[in-house]
Amino acid sequence: MLPTAQALHRIDPDQCEPLPDNSPFHSAAMARFSAQTRNVALWTDTQRLQSLIDALDNLASDGLNPADYHTEALTHALGHLKTWGQLGKCDIRLANDAYLRALADLSYGKARNLEAQSIWYSANIARIEDPGRLVKQAVKGLDNLARAIARARPESPRYRHLRKGYAQALESLPEAWARIPEGPTLQVGDDDDRVPLLRERLRAEGYLPSPPVPDRMATRFDTALALAVEEFQRRHSLADDGRVGSRTLQQLNISPQRRLEQIRANLERLRWLAHDMERTLLLVDIAAARLEFYADGELIYRGRAQVGKPRRATPELKSVITHVTVNPHWNMPRSIFLRDALPSIRNNPFYLSERGMRVYDQEGNELSQSEVDWSNPLGLRLRQDPGPGNALGQVAIRFSNPFAVYLHDTPSAGLFESQSRFYSSGCVRVEDAMSLTRLLFRHAGPDLQQRLESAVASGESKNVHLSRGVYILMAYWTAEADASGRITYRPDVYGSDGQLLAFLD
Repeated sequence: MLPTAQALHRIDPDQCEPLPDNSPFHSAAMARFSAQTRNVALWTDTQRLQSLIDALDNLASDGLNPADYHTEALTHALGHLKTWGQLGKCDIRLANDAYLRALADLSYGKARNLEAQSIWYSANIARIEDPGRLVKQAVKGLDNLARAIARARPESPRYRHLRKGYAQALESLPEAWARIPEGPTLQVGDDDDRVPLLRERLRAEGYLPSPPVPDRMATRFDTALALAVEEFQRRHSLADDGRVGSRTLQQLNISPQRRLEQIRANLERLRWLAHDMERTLLLVDIAAARLEFYADGELIYRGRAQVGKPRRATPELKSVITHVTVNPHWNMPRSIFLRDALPSIRNNPFYLSERGMRVYDQEGNELSQSEVDWSNPLGLRLRQDPGPGNALGQVAIRFSNPFAVYLHDTPSAGLFESQSRFYSSGCVRVEDAMSLTRLLFRHAGPDLQQRLESAVASGESKNVHLSRGVYILMAYWTAEADASGRITYRPDVYGSDGQLLAFLD
């Protein structure tokens, strides 16, 4: 715990308490900033120091804790400055640290150096945080600290909208709301003692108006209540059937405090992602199981996806799409072979032939099913031929990564109708993947486009390379807001919100 400013005045300047973050990036920024401003009276101007404290207090609107930026010590230092007209060197160091820390945390994310960030970057686009750029931004902003810190916030609409939603939630959410006990699914026509609690819960968040007179049918689940439940379900990424089953009940019973924490976690995620949102980008929104393709900043495609099950989560990464494989073979991963296919092969002698699967040994020689000892299937590789039943469908979209994942078509089209689309073993299944593939080739010359179409029509497995790579970002966030600040929540299927909050705090 940092000492108060009064305590800092009583110790030698060379014995100031160590700062909480000694990362190479922060240390380099501090050294450069101190060198550039050594002969300038920065914080001995009471108005400037007060402006810094006010700007730091306003970080609460970003889900950050102002206390992490020495606001208590700086407030004491300001009082000393007003009384005695001077600051100790340790106070100046704290002010420098708080200012640079606020700029860096808004620009890159507070938990960026705490091993909380799980996004993998391909080597040619690895992020490099430049302390020199941060210091330049800090020096330029000294004349208007509030504006400097405001400009450090991500400019993306996603961040601005969620920040607005967080401010509204801080104002509107109650300390607590009614908790609804478990029980049978509630639906229109039911008469249940839990219905009054359901009404109270929905009114607490504005889904139902308060009645002008006591409701004599309070225990009756009526149509108006069902409509309110449907709206709640849409805002919480649930199937909007107007019925209160286990999933809806679980979301209803999440406390207001946990909702605020969920928003805080996602503001941090969006700070991480701010520098990754290229103007031309294929964005895989993992938690929502959807894709968005931006061309020169314009959204030109939005589609549904199927992503990894919780125990086989789709990884977060940023890479470059280089080519597609049309009419792909599917090499069954060893994990899927052992967990899923092998038990079925042992029980069904036609399992492989029904699925167009071939068996190969370690040297690549094809084996007949009868040649294999299925009780001890070592060194085998299963490959599925191209065709309508192929697990990858008509096309696979390729990009470098260490997880062996890619985007692909799928014959399991019916699963796209599900609200919660966590079905895959890590790869991303794309609805109408050929339409997305053609968009990736939209600026290719006519010869390359024709090569793509000819490869598709051939029925043979072929790679077709893009003339220019396209960035792909696969990321996970569980809350976002529209321009009015209206927040949509997603269930934290991968359970990562809590871990991130622990790092953030």
